[in-house]
Amino acid sequence: MPRESVLIIIPAYNEELTIGSVVALSKRYGDVLVVDDGSQDRTTKIASSCGAHVLRHEKNKGKSAALETGFRYALEKNYDIVVTLDADGQHDPDFIPSVIEPILRGDADMVIGSRTRGKNRIPLYRRFGLWILNKGTQIASNLNIDSQSGFRAMRKELLEGIDLECEGYCVETEMIVKALERGFKIVEVPIEARYDVPHKHKRHPLLHGLELLDNLLGLIGYRRPLLLFGSLSLISFACAVMLGYWALEPYYSGGHVYLTQAIGAGIFTVIGIQLLIAGFTLNVLAKMVR
Repeated sequence: MPRESVLIIIPAYNEELTIGSVVALSKRYGDVLVVDDGSQDRTTKIASSCGAHVLRHEKNKGKSAALETGFRYALEKNYDIVVTLDADGQHDPDFIPSVIEPILRGDADMVIGSRTRGKNRIPLYRRFGLWILNKGTQIASNLNIDSQSGFRAMRKELLEGIDLECEGYCVETEMIVKALERGFKIVEVPIEARYDVPHKHKRHPLLHGLELLDNLLGLIGYRRPLLLFGSLSLISFACAVMLGYWALEPYYSGGHVYLTQAIGAGIFTVIGIQLLIAGFTLNVLAKMVR
C-alpha cells in the first residue's frame, strides 16, 4: 500500500515540548496531520515547521472534536488507513508499522496499540484505573482490550458514518462500541509507552478517571441497560434487606420496631422495583433500536 494512503492524525493541545519529535518520527510512515485544539503555545508553529499539515481550532473543544476534524480531513482526502496517536510523546511512532500490519493483512478493521500487552512499567494507579475502565468496556462491548489507548489504526470504511457524541477522552471507548455495532473487527497489538513525558497530566487523574467512568456507565446503559439497571436494583434490594433486618431486630427482644429503618427499607424496595422495571423496558427499546 502506498505511503500516501496512510494518514497519521495527532490531536494536540499545548504540546510545544514534544510535538516536533512526534511529527518527525511519524513522517517516516505516512502523511501527518496535527489538529491543534486551541493551543496557546507554539504547537502549531513547531508542527508546521517539522512538516505536518495543521488544522487549528480557535478554542479548545476536546479530544473528540479534534479527532472528528482529523477524520473528516482523512475522508475528504480519501486516505485508506488512519492512524491516531498522542502528541505528548507517550506513544512511540516506530510502532506504527506494527499497528497497521493487521489491517494490511485483512485481519482487522481497527487495531489498538495495547499498553497492557506490551512491556510497559505502568504506574500502579494508572494500572488500577485501566483495569476498571477496561472491564467496564468489556461489559459494554464483550471485548477485553486496552480500551483507553489512543494509539490505533482504522480503515477509512470504519470512519464513514461514525457520529461521535462523547466529549473529551471517552471518545476512545465510544469508537470501539460503535465500530462493533457496525460489525467491524477489532484486534490489538502490543506497543511500548512512556510515562515520563512532560505535561503527562493535563487534568487531575482522579477527576479524569471519574469522568471516563461516568461516560462508560452511560455506554453500558445504552448497550446493556438490563445489566446496569438490574445491578443497581440488586444493590437497592440489598440495602432494603439490611435496613429491614435492622428495623425488625429489636422486635424479637422488646416487641418494638425501629420506624426510621423500616421506612428506609420500604423506600429502597420501591426504588429497586422501579430500577428493575426500567431495566426491562430500556432493554426492549434498545433491542428495537438496534
